[in-house]
Amino acid sequence: MKLARTGALAVAAGLAFGAEDARAYDMDCAIMLCMAGGFPSSAVCSAAYAEMIRRITPWPSRPPFGVCTYAAVPVALGGPGGSAALDISTPEYSWLRRTRVLWWRGRSYEPRDEPRQWDWSVRSCDHENQNCHYIVRVYGSHTPWPASFTSENGQNLPTPGSGGLWFFYSRAVMMEYGDYGGAMDYTDWVNY
Repeated sequence: MKLARTGALAVAAGLAFGAEDARAYDMDCAIMLCMAGGFPSSAVCSAAYAEMIRRITPWPSRPPFGVCTYAAVPVALGGPGGSAALDISTPEYSWLRRTRVLWWRGRSYEPRDEPRQWDWSVRSCDHENQNCHYIVRVYGSHTPWPASFTSENGQNLPTPGSGGLWFFYSRAVMMEYGDYGGAMDYTDWVNY
């Protein structure tokens, strides 16, 4: 009920702004609301999911969601009023701050007069697609990269490929996110 009421407020607020502002407002809030529910099956959440993936897919790569300005919805429309953007630094939005953008890079190659080798790495960035660091980085392994790895949020995530028998190179990006209840999930890898 609360999620439906919030969605209705988002639509009502969108009508109060100009058409261009409303589209940006609606999509950023839709991404956050649908993510909070684990992206349930609906036309709105399907569009929000597709937009989130489009934003993180290079180039240029952007944060998966922007600023939801629900805080600016007038009191007359059921919002809190004010002019500020939604502050996600508060404890009730900790689930949203667990969002990570994961960048994969892997290659398989055969150096001259040596056995086949594999290199792979996973770089993790915060919900703004900034403050990145490597969580896995392996060079010159004589075994293919594993089928999965453990993320910072403790999820066992699949790697996007097996490493191939011949020269093989892959790059991909995915999102790891949590819902309002704390359950973690992830998107498919998107190769680029």
